[in-house]
Amino acid sequence: MRQTSAIAGLGLAVLLGVSGCARTEYVDIRPQCTPPTQPALPVVDRGELWDALGDTKYRVLERYVNGLWAYADEQAALLGELCEE
Repeated sequence: MRQTSAIAGLGLAVLLGVSGCARTEYVDIRPQCTPPTQPALPVVDRGELWDALGDTKYRVLERYVNGLWAYADEQAALLGELCEE
């Protein structure tokens, strides 16, 4: 009789333990934030810069700056999505 009670008690404990973990609840968590604004860059006269650097160096600098802006735009879009309410 004691063995039957022990098995029944163990079965009941397992049943209660499993029933509490059987349901998974997903909660969407989003931060409360405001994306920072992009800083205003100084105005540079392209003609003077081109004259000072030459065509080859100017094109290298132009690609570099455009790459920085593309990265900044991508990061701003990512922050906008994360901070959206």
